[in-house]
Amino acid sequence: MRGLLGRKELPADEGLLLSPSWSVHTWFMRFPIDVVYLDSDLTVLGMRESVKPWRMTGWWGARSVLELPAGTCERRRLTTGERLTITEYAEEEASVLLVVGQHSESNVVVARGPLSAAARTLDAMSELDVDVSAVVLRDDAADAASGS
Repeated sequence: MRGLLGRKELPADEGLLLSPSWSVHTWFMRFPIDVVYLDSDLTVLGMRESVKPWRMTGWWGARSVLELPAGTCERRRLTTGERLTITEYAEEEASVLLVVGQHSESNVVVARGPLSAAARTLDAMSELDVDVSAVVLRDDAADAASGS
């Protein structure tokens, strides 16, 4: 629900994929973003570049929205009709933030290890009556999350 709210910037090598979604707002954001609207197979339906804070934008028929740092669409020469792909994170070892919730309580766990172990943990916990989400962190974000 929070998306990019509260962040001071979106690093050049990062983005946020919101699915399902056909619209976004930039209320309370501190920086402009490029917004890419995608259909169900990740084909670009349209784009809004350098959307400033305190705006709302959408694209009828979009199934997901990709938020990118302002200027990314131009720099990567992204075009309508282009099909994007999602590839697996290549790093064997990574820091993973797990948000585990059961009923009205939730806990946050930060650990470093093989991504395959995190994937197995997610699979196992999803079979229980436990809500779990995972985020792969960059090393500096992992240090901040663990209080180091």
